[in-house]
Amino acid sequence: MLTDTLNRPLRDLRISVTDRCNFRCTYCMPEEIFGDKYRFLPKPQILTFEEITRSARIMVGLGVNKLRITGGEPLLRHDLHLLIEQLVQIDGVDDIAMTTNAYWLPKYASDLKLAGLHRVTISLDSLDNVAFRQMNGGKADVSQVLDGIRAAEKAGLTPIKINAVVQKGVNDHTLVDMARFCKDNGYILRFIEYMDVGTRNGWR
Repeated sequence: MLTDTLNRPLRDLRISVTDRCNFRCTYCMPEEIFGDKYRFLPKPQILTFEEITRSARIMVGLGVNKLRITGGEPLLRHDLHLLIEQLVQIDGVDDIAMTTNAYWLPKYASDLKLAGLHRVTISLDSLDNVAFRQMNGGKADVSQVLDGIRAAEKAGLTPIKINAVVQKGVNDHTLVDMARFCKDNGYILRFIEYMDVGTRNGWR
């Protein structure tokens, strides 16, 4: 069984299926770094679905029972539902979830549910469209994410979790509205402390 440095069992495996994203969130993939000239991983360096499934099967054999599909934005990976179909066939997997910005969920939610995906966690930093666009690099409106949330609910990808990164002076004035929205709709809300990934402040 896999354990961490405190000898606690490791049950979750996070699988990043792409390094690309259609948003340019300032705390993750800021436009000035990840612009048109940025070189993402070439296709030959990306694990195939078969390679991912084989790796996941090995990890499940070591005690993992929860798989988390991430990116980048995982829905930019072509035919992602085919990977889900392979992962659900691994004996010992109890839960498969995906973290997404929800932009493409109106198109793919039903196929993902049919393939065996259990639920989604959606990144939504604010219900205020000005603050939201400021944080995602102006790539999407709140309404588009809400459409994705509704598509996930309709498909049965529940319970829905919402991740909101908090930045002082940017979206902290909208937190109460977000909490009320999630409470009223039965979503599980998690506020995430702002922590730059190293692209803006030189952290290592």
